[in-house]
Amino acid sequence: MIIICKSIDMSVNMDIQDIELGMLQMQILWLLGSKPMHGYELMKKLTEIKRNEITQGALYPTLSKLRELGLIKVESEGPRGKKTYQLTGEGKRIMTKTCREFCRAFEGIFKDFICNCCPELEKVR
Repeated sequence: MIIICKSIDMSVNMDIQDIELGMLQMQILWLLGSKPMHGYELMKKLTEIKRNEITQGALYPTLSKLRELGLIKVESEGPRGKKTYQLTGEGKRIMTKTCREFCRAFEGIFKDFICNCCPELEKVR
């Protein structure tokens, strides 16, 4: 998924209506909300979550775009140039609002799926 932006002027505050996050961007922000991480750690955690491999070719352009948008920043660079990323204040705000909207939008689907699958899940256990 990609980030879809209306014309964003970074000199003014972004509002949630000004940016729509794709799943990968949302997952990155969510992971960075728990603690700062370097790219390789993010790649491993995202691969676990998504259950398919996240490549450098997908991760690093996404991190660059999130940096350009002011949602994440480089906290430190290690001796070998390893960057540690963290959420900015704006990134935390956008991540929180986006997660709320995501939960609200899919609440009915989640409830319906879980309730309808409960008997099937019990048989598997």
